[in-house]
Amino acid sequence: MNRTEFLEFVSRNFYIGGEAMRLINNILVYAEQNVAPDDQQAFLNAMLVGTIGLTDEEIKQISLMLHPRCTLLL
Repeated sequence: MNRTEFLEFVSRNFYIGGEAMRLINNILVYAEQNVAPDDQQAFLNAMLVGTIGLTDEEIKQISLMLHPRCTLLL
């Protein structure tokens, strides 16, 4: 799932408010823009597992695109 698909999954399967959705979106955007692809899953696990009931398996389904600006940093 890409970021948009994952956010749709969360909104369909969890009862959370707008603030929590924005926070999750911000975490995903940060990971896309600032975390190396090899480190993204570990980062997302650290940030999201258990927060709203997300499991490790659900987080493993997230496939973020590498932001072009991040390639300059690698």
